[in-house]
Amino acid sequence: MSDLALEVRELRKTYKTVGGTQEALRGLDLSVRKGQVYGYVGPNGAGKSTSIKILLGLVRPDSGTALVMGHPAGSVEARRLLGYLPEVAVYHEFMGAEELLVLHAALAGVSASDRLSRCRTALEMVGLGSRMKSRIREFSKGMKQRFGIAQALVADPPLLVLDELTSGLDPIAQLELKELILSLKERGITIFFSSHMMSEVETVCDSIGIIHQGKLRAEGTLQDLLSIENRVAIHFRGPTDELAELNPQPAKAGEQVITVEQAGTDAALDRIRQAGGSILTVAPAKRHLEDVLHQLVTAGEAA
Repeated sequence: MSDLALEVRELRKTYKTVGGTQEALRGLDLSVRKGQVYGYVGPNGAGKSTSIKILLGLVRPDSGTALVMGHPAGSVEARRLLGYLPEVAVYHEFMGAEELLVLHAALAGVSASDRLSRCRTALEMVGLGSRMKSRIREFSKGMKQRFGIAQALVADPPLLVLDELTSGLDPIAQLELKELILSLKERGITIFFSSHMMSEVETVCDSIGIIHQGKLRAEGTLQDLLSIENRVAIHFRGPTDELAELNPQPAKAGEQVITVEQAGTDAALDRIRQAGGSILTVAPAKRHLEDVLHQLVTAGEAA
């Protein structure tokens, strides 16, 4: 049995337009292992929405294969094994949370005898256990997103597809939803997570795929994509004037960081100590995901 929750190979999709055709996917390949939180990122028009629609069975590819838990995307078996929350979800706001979720459970094929217990469990999982009887109109946007995750979970799928989950939310709501995602991962649920916010992708994702112009430009673990080869970051506290030759940069309050070639680590540590500095951490140097995305997109446009 495969350990892949999603497997996409040579996926192609072209749309007809007024001026001719638009090639949305040009041989897309990606792999998501079971139990992972996978971040799916790329600029507008990169092909994210088209590929997600294919995984859901809403759009048919021109060629290639897409498997969901080993089943062809769009098949009954595949749909039973995933839950989906779109970027913009619209609900019957006059209904209560439990009442509306029971309706979603029925649509998801949950048996009548199990619906109420499944709904209450899902609402408890997303932190809405005390608001089961509240009308949807009484919920904040963050609570509505939590309800959306509950409806995606109500049929107990092993895979969630979340599209721009925290878009438009305040920082507190974003943090709460990121913590929720991590708690779902601890339950063994695989999460395929599309986002424009690179900071949240870095926070919650195990692996990342970067798509641009219909092709996957990079895929790997967060450490693989962000680490800078043969470079080390040293965080320390202490004087900076005497260490100007090392080009220290401000980090957290009262801390400085320098980046050096791996071979020069010992010499840099000795120099900091000689100047009276206190070493805090020594770790592989990393870039931000925004930098990786910009580099790949720029290279793709130049090709």
